[in-house]
Amino acid sequence: MNLRKKIITRAFLLLLITTPFVNLLSLDKKSVLYRILKKKKLTVSVGANYEPYYIDNPKPGYPGFEVEIAEKYADYLGVEIEKILPLNNFSEHALAVNQGIVDLALGNSSSMIRMKYVYFSDPYLIVSVGGLVNKMILPPEQEGDIVLNKNFRSLLDLKSLSRLSFGVKEKTSNLDYIKSIYGQNQIMEFKDDFVALEALKDNKFNTYVADNLYIEGLMQKDSSLKARFVALSAPIMEKQVSFCFKKYDLTTQADLNLFIREIKRTGEVNRLKEKYFNSNKWVK
Repeated sequence: MNLRKKIITRAFLLLLITTPFVNLLSLDKKSVLYRILKKKKLTVSVGANYEPYYIDNPKPGYPGFEVEIAEKYADYLGVEIEKILPLNNFSEHALAVNQGIVDLALGNSSSMIRMKYVYFSDPYLIVSVGGLVNKMILPPEQEGDIVLNKNFRSLLDLKSLSRLSFGVKEKTSNLDYIKSIYGQNQIMEFKDDFVALEALKDNKFNTYVADNLYIEGLMQKDSSLKARFVALSAPIMEKQVSFCFKKYDLTTQADLNLFIREIKRTGEVNRLKEKYFNSNKWVK
């Protein structure tokens, strides 16, 4: 018995334990997993304008971190990727999932509020909120210091500073977080991260807020950022990035969870993190 059959068998046994048998067949036929296997194709949504999670017109072999996760799940199921749909925010992902426009959505962190609209798998990636801060607002180096601004590693390290202003993508958990910590400061909201980053470069604000791994990817993509900004990528909270799908679909949830455990156990997730966040080979 190959690995895929073993995992599907385990998922089926799990459902036998947790779901009344009288409802199992109808639940299974309504599940996203059943639909994917029947049509032999997988459609997913990913975050738009968020390299290197998804890369528009990518270099060969570098489609993006989450595209590769989706490709691995398709391969695991023995189906083809039908479509990769870039979307802007969680609301768009949830709508696409619930309307059947996509089978699954990637790139969204789970929360109790979001679970009112969709279900989430186990996380395939743990990230934190991070930032890029303009060096001009940081204290001057003391004479003899070797490491530049060594005391500034996370957004929380900025609390002692004045003149702080922030830019962040609208309708995101990062926006919610920065409002909870720095609500008394100016916070500018932008439709996407590209626009926010350009505004940072134009000095419209001095601290850009995004996921810490995305910040590391930016530094790989544009090394000139290091001359003007300090990356704040030390973890300060946990964001669990997961697949999301229609509510109450325990069949799909069990299958995704087993798949995620396997790609984490075998080191595939860590390999992809090295490929995209600790290397610039993906940069066009």
